[in-house]
Amino acid sequence: MRITGVMVQYYFTCRRELWFFSRGLNFDFENEDMLIGRLIHEESYERDWKEVLLGDAMLDVVRRRNGIAVMEVKKSSKLEEPAKWQLKYYLYLLRKAGVEAEGLITYPREGRRERVALTEEDVQTLENVLGDIKRVISLEAPPPAEKKPYCRRCAYRDFCWV
Repeated sequence: MRITGVMVQYYFTCRRELWFFSRGLNFDFENEDMLIGRLIHEESYERDWKEVLLGDAMLDVVRRRNGIAVMEVKKSSKLEEPAKWQLKYYLYLLRKAGVEAEGLITYPREGRRERVALTEEDVQTLENVLGDIKRVISLEAPPPAEKKPYCRRCAYRDFCWV
């Protein structure tokens, strides 16, 4: 069963969103937040390697200077914790492949960066999360909708609240 970094992020954001995504239900590509996010991603870190494929995971940016750094570029820090887990998942996959790397989440619009490390406790948490992701995406029906502060800006909002 293929698990992507986006699926890990959705797990920590909204399990219903994870279920829809796992079914190939496309989000609203005209969603303003999606368009802005793609533009920021395309314009940031032009000199670095971009979109490096690691199994089923697509790493935003990889730098090779004094070691390997994996960068995740985000539009805003509103979903900071899910973004950290997405990046930790990439570091986890690299570690399993025998590559140690450091992580960095960048928020170009906010002019801010945050270093992210993968601890042994994180590895244990991720292994449990990966098992639960498999459970969620194997459900016959999506988990019930839960009202969250970011629902009104979610690309999947019409699947829950219309």
